[in-house]
Parts: sequence; C-alpha cells; structure tokens
Amino acid sequence: MDSVVLELCYDGWWETLENGCMEYVNGKNQAFLVGKNYLFDQLLARVYEVLKINPNDYSITMKTTLRSSNTLYRICAMPMDICDDEMVRVVLHMASDVANFGYIPIFVTTSPRVSSEGIEPHVDTETSFRANMSGPDNDEEVLPRTISLQQYYSPIHDNYDNIDDNGVTLQDVGATVFPITTSLEQQYSPYHNNDFRDNDDFHNETEGDNVCAEPSNNTRRGTRFNNDGDYGEAGPSNVPSFQDEDECEDNTPVNNRGNRPIPSMVRSRRRIDPLTSLAPTLPSNMVAPSFVSSCDSDDISVGKLFAEKNELILQLRKVAFRDKFDFKIARSTTTRFEAHCCSESCKWRIRATRSSNEQHVPWVVKRIDNVHTCHNEVLVDGRHQVRSRVVGHIIAEKYIQDKRIYTPNDIRADMQQEYGVQLTYQQAYRAREVGLEIVRGNPAESYNLLPKYSHVLTTANEGTVTHLEQDGDGNFLYYFVALGSSIKGFMQYIRPVIAVYGTHLKGLYRGSMFVATCLDGNNQLYPLAIGIMDSENNDAWEWFMMKLHGVIGDRPELVIISDRCTAIRRAVLKVFHNATHGVCFYHVKGNIKSQFRMSKALWDEFEPAFINAAKAYGHEEFKRQLEGLWMIHSGAADYLENNVGTCNWARSQFQGRRYSILTTNIAESVNAFMREPRKFPVTHLVDHFRKTLQQWFYNRKIVAESMTTRLTTWADEIVTERRTIAERMIVWPVSPHRFQVIGGGLKEGLVDLQKRTCSCRVFQLDQLVCAHAIAACLTHRVDFINLCSDFYTTESLAMAYAQPVEPVGDVADWEVPDEIQELQVYPPVEAPPPGRRKERRIPSAGEDVDRRTVRCGRCHELGHNRKRCKNPIASTRS
Repeated sequence: MDSVVLELCYDGWWETLENGCMEYVNGKNQAFLVGKNYLFDQLLARVYEVLKINPNDYSITMKTTLRSSNTLYRICAMPMDICDDEMVRVVLHMASDVANFGYIPIFVTTSPRVSSEGIEPHVDTETSFRANMSGPDNDEEVLPRTISLQQYYSPIHDNYDNIDDNGVTLQDVGATVFPITTSLEQQYSPYHNNDFRDNDDFHNETEGDNVCAEPSNNTRRGTRFNNDGDYGEAGPSNVPSFQDEDECEDNTPVNNRGNRPIPSMVRSRRRIDPLTSLAPTLPSNMVAPSFVSSCDSDDISVGKLFAEKNELILQLRKVAFRDKFDFKIARSTTTRFEAHCCSESCKWRIRATRSSNEQHVPWVVKRIDNVHTCHNEVLVDGRHQVRSRVVGHIIAEKYIQDKRIYTPNDIRADMQQEYGVQLTYQQAYRAREVGLEIVRGNPAESYNLLPKYSHVLTTANEGTVTHLEQDGDGNFLYYFVALGSSIKGFMQYIRPVIAVYGTHLKGLYRGSMFVATCLDGNNQLYPLAIGIMDSENNDAWEWFMMKLHGVIGDRPELVIISDRCTAIRRAVLKVFHNATHGVCFYHVKGNIKSQFRMSKALWDEFEPAFINAAKAYGHEEFKRQLEGLWMIHSGAADYLENNVGTCNWARSQFQGRRYSILTTNIAESVNAFMREPRKFPVTHLVDHFRKTLQQWFYNRKIVAESMTTRLTTWADEIVTERRTIAERMIVWPVSPHRFQVIGGGLKEGLVDLQKRTCSCRVFQLDQLVCAHAIAACLTHRVDFINLCSDFYTTESLAMAYAQPVEPVGDVADWEVPDEIQELQVYPPVEAPPPGRRKERRIPSAGEDVDRRTVRCGRCHELGHNRKRCKNPIASTRS
C-alpha cells in the first residue's frame, strides 16, 4: 500500500495571539508514515501507536492547518479539526502533493479519560505520552472529556467563585511549586518575537515567568530536571508529600492547584520572556478599546486596568526596579496572574484576573498587599528586575526628541545615580535599542507602515506626491516624497536651481537617501524632495529623476547640480530634456587633489587660482585664471579643460544661469541635519523630514512677514554693500537706457537698464543689481530695487512658505482604506550585514579630513614623528 509522510506535532497546546490568529506553542515534532487510503479510525490508531499512548487512559484531539505564502503552518486564523473520514481524505490528498503543500502537520493535544468515581487516573511515567497532561482536582467538578488541555488548566470553571479571596496562599506557593516545571501558559508566551535577548539577565529564571521556590523539607523522590531542561537521574525534588499516599502512586510532580499531577516535560533550551516591546502591542489597523486604560502611573492599585498581561508585568518590574525588591510569578495563565515577593517572610503579593481569554478583554488588579515586611536591599547585577527591556521602557521618553543623543554610558550613569544599579555597557546598549524601538518603531515593520503613512500624508497635505516601488515579491525598492507646500513654493517663488546628492542610511537595513534641495530668496535651505532607496545605482537615480520630473515638469531655465556621479548625469540627461546639468566645483577640486598628488606648496598656489576661475563672472577674468592654472600645473589644467569640461564647473562658461549656487553644499547640508535621523526606521525618517519642514515653514513665514525691507535680509545686505561702492562711481550716459560706469575700485562697466545687463555679467547671472547698475540708477533716479528678480523680494519669500505643512497625527487615529491597509511591504531583500553599523561616512576623494596632529618626541616639532625626524639636535655638552 502506498504511503505518505505526515508531520506529528505534540507536547504543545494552542494559544490565541494578539492579532486573533492561533499558534501551536512549545511543541515537538516527528515524521511518520500513514497509508494513502487511511480513514479516521486508522489514522487515530496510528497516532496512538506512534506516541505510545494507552487509548483507555487518554483521548486525543487532532487538528491541521493550511499554509499561506507568508504564514507558518503552526500559526493560522483557525485550525481545522480532524474528526471524520472526509477530513482525513483532504489531509492525505495534500500530503501526497509535497511540492505544493509541503509536509502536512497533525497537531495533537491530549486529555485524560476521567473515571466516573472521579478518582485520579494513574499515569505511567515510563510509557506515558510526553505531553502536557494532568488529571482533575478531586474537589472540583469533573470536566468534559473533550475539553482542551489549555482550558483544563485554566482557573475559569463553574466553581471559580468558590476559590478563596487570596487565590493561592504563600504557604501553597512555597510548599507546592515544583522548582523547574512551570504551568502550561508560562511555558511559552506569544510575545516572543523580540530582537533583544536578555543575555544580561544572569538570574536562574526559567522560561516565561516561572516560580523558583526554595526547597521544602517535605520532599519525595521523583523525576529530576537539570538546568538545561534534560532529564536527569532520580533525585530529590521540591515536591511536597501527599497527605494521603494513595492519592497518587507515581512519582509525578504536581502544580499548585489541588496537587494536580503534571507530566514530565522536556523544557525548551530557548529562553523565552513574556515581556517584549510594547510598541506596538496591537496591529496597526486596531486600537485598544476605550474602556481599557493603560497604567499611567508607576504605582499599581486595586481596580487598575491593563490592556495586556505583559503590560502588567512590565509595570510590576518597573515598580520593583524603582523600589529595589524582587518578585516571583506564582501563576500566569490566560485569565489569572499572581505574583509574590521573593522573600519568604514578606507578605507582598498581587493578583490580577480577566473574565475571559478573548482579545481586548482587559486585566484588572483584584488584590494587592502593597506593604513589604522584608528588608529592601539595593539591586545588584543579575537580579530579576535588572533587565534591558525594563531599563529600556524606563528611558524610552529620553528619545522622544529626535535630536536627543543619549548614549549607553549616559544610561549607565543615570541608572547608577537614580536607582543605584550598575549596568554593564552591553546591558545599557541593549536597553538603548529597546527604548529606541518603543519610540521609533521596529525597522522591519516601518517598511510595512509606509503605504499607510503615505496615504495619511497626502490626505493631510494637499499636493503632496509619494511613490512606493516594490519588487515582484513585495520587498521594498524605492520611495519618493515631495510635500505639496514645497512643490507650490518652488514652482513660483524659488530660483530654478536644484542640487541633488545621495548619502547612505545608517539604520538596520542600510540603503541610501537621495535629496533634491534649492535655496530660497533669503539664501536658506528649501528642501524639495527626498528618496529612500535600497541602494545607490543607475536604476535608482533614474527612478528618482523620473518622479522628480513628474512633480516639477520641464520648468524653464531649470538647472540641476550634482557631483561627477555618472549615474546622476545620465539620469538628468535622459529625463530632463530642457534642463542644464552642472557639476559641483568643490568635488572637482577634490578629484584634482587626489589624482595629481601635488605638494603642499604647489597645492596652496593651485587651489585659490582654481576657485577664482570657478567663481569668475566675466570671460576675460576666467581666461586669465585658467592661464594661471596652466602655468602652475599643466596636467591638472588639461584635466579641467578637456576631461571635466569648463562648461560644467565654471560659472562664466556655464550654458544656463546658476545664480550663486556653484556647489552641492545645500544638498549636503540637508544630509547634515538628517545625520542622526538617518539611523531611524524608514517611516520615522520620512516623518522627521516632514516635521523639520513643518517647523521651518512656520518660523520662516513669520520672519518673512516681519521683514521691513522690500528685499530679503540676505539680498538687502548684498545690495546695501554694493550701493556703498556705487556712490563713489562716475556715470557717463551713452543712451537713455545705457550708461558707462567707472571708478569705485572696480573694472569699468557698461550697463543697460532696459535689458538688465552689465558688461561685468553680475547683473544678468545673479539677477541682482551690481554696483555699476546701482550707480546708474542713483544718477538718473531709478528705483534699482525694481530691477532685482522677484525671487529676492520679501513678498516672494512669504509666499514660498505660505502653505503650512500639516502633521499626520497619531497612528491609532489614521483612517486608511482597506486596499491600502492590506498592502504588505517587506524590508529590502539584502540581509543586514553582521557587526555594529557604521555611522561615519567614507570621505570623498581629495576631501580634507581633520587628522590628529603628530608631535615629534625627539625635536618636539609638529608634522612628523620621532622615527621620521631629520632635524639636528643641539649638543647638551658644556
């Protein structure tokens, strides 16, 4: 008979996650063969055979799941019961098609078959199934045979109200808790997806929040576990002796509810903590119900509500951390939580419950004995509450301000001063990462938040343009954003010169950030658009330029300036057919310095001549400076003239009008103020850019409206300085609109006020009156302010910042359509490289880098060390 392979999952149970899905947790698995034509009874018998379980003592419930493209088998919206022949045929059909369905899992949970007398069944520890099984309490109502194992251990039952007000007494906790074994819900927590593991927690705490009680004098022989969770040889166990030895004949340990037997379980080696980052605890499309209020105080009192159990545990740990005491968790189920002080003599305890284990049902503190009868001691390294996650939640508010720099050493100093806790640098670093994630979000989830953020951003800010590009698998590629306020201001009131530049990101997934920036009439940065790319390459730059072109179109006299990156030049020439591309002369200077390796004396002579040539307005002045470059270094001059091309870097030779923007410093200045935010997750990075523009637009509009001059402050200072020179000039009229101007220490100029030109070329290239034009206007009583471009007026400056940048609000308040809500964006395909992320960029070629000044130990002069010293040393002989 043909057979198929199934995957048997046992020794676990089902738990409901925050998003409503169910997960089979803490299980083991093994493969086994079944016949293709098996029916339900045959499959059930086969499972009993594989697990070596006596069908007369235990019942089995089998479930399976269907796997989607991005979901594990063990996590699903709702597992399906395998309870009849038809379902078995479906399972075996899928199992026969491994290529499409993979190996089909069979999830098994067990429950004991209870006799009618209510006597606890005998459990054979040698042949029993290694699953989470137990019998009922003798003093409780007999549960139905079909109840799940997780429900069986739940304290919610018909006679729950009959439990005493204290729940579990301290005597019960100290005497009946097995030191290593935990309750079922404590074995695994759904909050396990945490990137920061508590390697700094040196205490011997078991998985989840377990109880490590002190050994009891009343012990008996039983199965013993070692610290790694493996079976050890028989030895003393911290299990109390039964009042009636006939109640249980085997050596099965018991828990703290009515001495119910707990079967042997092999503990997982992986450390699991039910407390993880609370940012966020709910899916992005869901918010906590209004009746659930998080604990907004460091103190915990009766009646306080908590949305999640891990929020309650976090608050407890923060209180314990502050008040310098330790607590242990006596019980942690889906509906009940109990904890007590670690000191045996202390009566501090807390109990919290909730009505059901459904999602959004709050936890309420039922009882708390908040007075410690023990002597509080100062916390030291390795105690329970000294955790990076606890410290991270305490310091999270330090990172609310994006520009705040709060280093691990600052954390260590504050913890020592405020709490008397000495943290290692590693603990402080992990706490910092936790705090940053709480405030700024998870780097991977941040990519998935981009579509929702883009929708809210474009809705709140009219005219805003965003674009998101993904690959075929939904992984992030490119993102573009240009705020409507910037677009509107640029198209009418900003000089048509854009500087573009790319820089690396310093977050977990690296990538690059592209910036397109202008200058307003007051010579201030005016960011136009940014792009987030998975990497910097030809395709990325072409995509960015296409989106930028879609925003501004073919604006007349448009100039785009960049460094000598071939990818940028190729993209500009391909996308902007009517624009002129220029090169940053500062990067050209760096290329010359790195390529020709001039001596310091030669470079000190070459550099100023090159800068004068780049900034020259007139053709004759440029030719004179270029001839000087040929005389200083012919190779470098040939490189500038024939390789780079003078029309790309020299103002006088440029085909368009660059105004006073000759470098990409304005774009690099945007990178500078984004230096720290470039470490942020991608959505938080984009929102920091938006918040910066929000502040700039508000402040600069107020400043522009308060200006009393017709020109902006920056332009007015330049014109005022030129007027001082013009007052000493002599003007000779040539025609009604043309004038010859001499004197003032400047070269003679021929001014045409009607065409707004001058032979010095300052007037037409900067669109700001030169000294010659001002002299002609003063002589013939013409208002020279009207001859300046409108880009420099105060009115244009105010209009450039007229449309405010609106905030996006809190994530919980976002209204996003279902089609955008369902859109999934995954992080870039390339995995983050190992090691600590680099934060300092690699200097460009020829860039001046501040280096440590070396002093010779022999002659004590600067510039060389003792080994390379060639200076003679004066003799000390008399």
